[in-house]
Amino acid sequence: MDTRKKTIKKIKSLLRLHRNGLTISDLAEKLELNRNSTAKYLEILLISGEVHMNTIGPAKVYTFSQKMPISAMLKFSADIILLIDNEMHVLDANENALRILGMSREMLVGNLIGNVKSPLITRLAIPEVVEEIQKNGEIQREFSITRQNEDRHYRVRLIPTVFDTMDEGITIIGEDITQQIRFEESLRISERRYRAIVQDQTDVICRWRPEGNITFVNESFSRFMGISGSAVQDESIFSYVFPEDIAVIKEQIARLTPDKPTTSSDLRLIDTQGHSRWYQWNTRGLFNNAGILIECQSVGRDINTERQQAQKIRESEERFHMITDHSPFPISIMDGSGNYLYINEKFTRLFGYTLDDIPTEKDWFKKVFSGISDEEVKLIWREDPAQPITDEVRPCVFPVTCKDGTVRPVNFYRATLQSGEQFIVYEDLTPKKESELLHSVLASIVNSSNDAITLYRNLNNPIHPRR
Repeated sequence: MDTRKKTIKKIKSLLRLHRNGLTISDLAEKLELNRNSTAKYLEILLISGEVHMNTIGPAKVYTFSQKMPISAMLKFSADIILLIDNEMHVLDANENALRILGMSREMLVGNLIGNVKSPLITRLAIPEVVEEIQKNGEIQREFSITRQNEDRHYRVRLIPTVFDTMDEGITIIGEDITQQIRFEESLRISERRYRAIVQDQTDVICRWRPEGNITFVNESFSRFMGISGSAVQDESIFSYVFPEDIAVIKEQIARLTPDKPTTSSDLRLIDTQGHSRWYQWNTRGLFNNAGILIECQSVGRDINTERQQAQKIRESEERFHMITDHSPFPISIMDGSGNYLYINEKFTRLFGYTLDDIPTEKDWFKKVFSGISDEEVKLIWREDPAQPITDEVRPCVFPVTCKDGTVRPVNFYRATLQSGEQFIVYEDLTPKKESELLHSVLASIVNSSNDAITLYRNLNNPIHPRR
């Protein structure tokens, strides 16, 4: 390396190390050169744009220039860059431009831009827009061309430029925006599909901000509310929620986090006429990069009919329990597998057994039918074990051993429900048997009496004691 290049390199190194700058005297001292030689080297660097000079009082302070040379910009830029002088000659081009134009540097540089045969250059119509650029300044164009049987999209800026030689010209900077256009188109298609799906949903769909302002509703929501989607936007979602349910939904929204962004609850929505319906309200929170909740999307499934049916079932069950709990007869319900599901209070009072004592049919049989054969036990539930169970209520009488050891004659009335469960009513025949026994004893006494008529009258008309 010659002395001149070494000196210039050392000057640039010194200025890089001294960010606040150095004077000619400072540099001359460090370089061990006289001031005139040092000034000449600085003049060369000033012209090339590699150093910058500031005048501070009588002193000239030199700093290293942070400007990137245009040659470096051309080399490293991912865009298409062309430099054109005022006579429409191509001064320079970067590698991307050469690749897209399909030309070598030797074929392009120095050639008139009008002679460059390329769809991209043709679309720019540079000779025709020169006057517009000189008059109005920078212009921009977006267009697509076909390259290798593929549509490519470009955004091109044509900028009036003054070069280092003080000559005027144009800098063309082109950006390949094919991926961006494709992404935007895909996004539009996705948005159209999303809206088509959302609008066709029978569920109500609503997007709203955490403070409650509605940003979007689908047609199902609009139909239920009796108001158009545009009219409901920016209104509060809470004005359409049943007052008692507002606190519930606000509490659930407050618990949403990026890790747990969903919540679900049953709530009532109110239309503009004041009618309410139950909905299963599933909400997903949408968070920004900072983890702040910015919007909620809720999907409501109409469960009003289900809730009404469930209410009817609950009322039916309440009526059933009220009837069975106050029934004068013992009652039990058993599933198809032989497990006891329910026994009423009369059952426990009469027989002494609870569900803990007889969890299954087998346990019941062992406790109450200890003196009866297995075949006889089967007949309690079926007259013929080979025949299928029917829903016919058939009574059958067997002695039942109670928990306290007493034995009672019991008439069993069993019915198979549509669910396959067994509904059994038990009739205690003990009072009836005692009554029959009493009548039998009385009949024997009457038959053995010599004066049956007098005995009958005395039984029915007791003798009152004398006063």
